[in-house]
Amino acid sequence: MASPSEENILEKDFRILTSLASGGFGEVKLACHLPTHTQVAVKVLEKEKNSLARINTEVEILQSVEHRNIVHFFHVVDTSSTTYLIMEYFSGKDLDMFLGDRDFLKEDEVRPIFQQVVSGVHFLHEKRIAHRDIKLENILIDGAGNVKLCDFGMSRQLAEGQMLEEFCGTLVYLAPEILARKPYDGLEGDMWSLGVLLYVLVTGQFPYEETTFEGMYRVITTTKYPIPYHLSKPCIILIEQLLMVPNQHRITICQLQERQWLGNIKEHAAPETKEILPKVMETMCTLGYTHEEIVSSLKHKQPNNLTATFNILKYKLSCGDSHQQNQDPCLNDNPQGAFQLLLPLKRKASEPAFPTSKGDGKRRKIHHSQ
Repeated sequence: MASPSEENILEKDFRILTSLASGGFGEVKLACHLPTHTQVAVKVLEKEKNSLARINTEVEILQSVEHRNIVHFFHVVDTSSTTYLIMEYFSGKDLDMFLGDRDFLKEDEVRPIFQQVVSGVHFLHEKRIAHRDIKLENILIDGAGNVKLCDFGMSRQLAEGQMLEEFCGTLVYLAPEILARKPYDGLEGDMWSLGVLLYVLVTGQFPYEETTFEGMYRVITTTKYPIPYHLSKPCIILIEQLLMVPNQHRITICQLQERQWLGNIKEHAAPETKEILPKVMETMCTLGYTHEEIVSSLKHKQPNNLTATFNILKYKLSCGDSHQQNQDPCLNDNPQGAFQLLLPLKRKASEPAFPTSKGDGKRRKIHHSQ
């Protein structure tokens, strides 16, 4: 645990409101950023339980992505024992909770959700970033239908042609080449996971489900997943192109965006900052910062509390502050809403997740046909 003096580094500008969840890596907490009265998520990575290389990789990837369908990263606070990732608060629920007790979603309901997921994954793949844990629990949706991809604890930045050997992910979403323990392309693995995701959303079931890696590989390579009668032909074709066992025949994210069933995806545009930056500077000066120290801190990319305030203000102004609740978040010690799995808990990369009893409903029951 961090010493009291180290905790002060975080508590100077952040008030912890509540613990949301805990697991192998540490905790996820909801906090208030005091200078801006902004709710944020704090992902706590204890260095005894997480390798420094893995923490650094997650931070580097989060710092390099800025997309409307990816949870926003604000700041990192690092101590000798703990790394705190300061993230966007997203007032929504994950897709597993969103599905609830429904058997499945209609294709017209799934399409806008899947479009946004694809948009976020396309942005990652353009940068050659493999997420490696795309699943219901790592996709958030709010009441307005806005979707965000989260949890980059398993993500990797890939060099051109680089193959991975690390065995990680969630069992029912793993591509067959990963299950076979062969060197694999992380981007192609993501495409398989997208196929599983789409199948679950439109059918309420997993295409393949076993409790061991060997069993899953055997079922995938020897059986055909059921095709419900209610699915349209374009949807069936799209699923087939994503769940292609020979990975060299699996469609890429660029090809996926062109598919008929998906329709037109809103083009990603980088946030316009020219008009926002003067407002950010003005607001920060009213908070007590000087123009000189703001410029100096940003120029030298100093990871201090000033940087956190700057990034949070810039984000709030760029999105019109629509993601924040109207009440003072610092007074809300028991927030309602489904932030519970904003940053789902992660097991070690060498320990892929198995299905749990949580989903013993219809989405966990599936019959395999020859």
